[in-house]
Amino acid sequence: MHEEKEQKIGKKRKTYKSFRETLKACKDAVDSRWNKLQRNKDLLKPQLTWQFNSHLGKKGISGNIKVSYEDKTLSIEVKMPQDATNSAVRDTRGLSGGERSFSTLCFALALHNMTEAPIRAMDEFDVFMDAVSRKISLDTLVDFALEQGSQWMFITPHDISMVKSHEKIKKQQMAAPRS
Repeated sequence: MHEEKEQKIGKKRKTYKSFRETLKACKDAVDSRWNKLQRNKDLLKPQLTWQFNSHLGKKGISGNIKVSYEDKTLSIEVKMPQDATNSAVRDTRGLSGGERSFSTLCFALALHNMTEAPIRAMDEFDVFMDAVSRKISLDTLVDFALEQGSQWMFITPHDISMVKSHEKIKKQQMAAPRS
């Protein structure tokens, strides 16, 4: 009976040891991923601002994105070239509708540049934009889509005739709704 109990205890110890080893491997994997996440957070913040500025620069605007993981906040600052005070707009509500739409588009593209997706869609991204901003936005989007190699759908009620032709671009205009 004593020998039988010793064998059972030995089996339980082996099982326990196996579970401890598996647990340690899982803990090491989680710790490794956590460390990579922390490192990536610090590396991606400046990259997001750089990408944002790259897109804003096509219209002569500059900006900054501040990310606080601790406060769980993200703030966008935009500096318009015609602003003589050299102060950045910290609240996007201080921008005109077209400026806000363009800044939002630039922010979305900065995020898109940092993620991978086979299909993406932008709906009414050009709302409140004037013709010049709309042209710059469409060119920016089309160039970005061609560069990324993913499929994009741009949905807009505005004229898209100015979108450049390319073998990978298909334009489709729907009939106007009936009154």
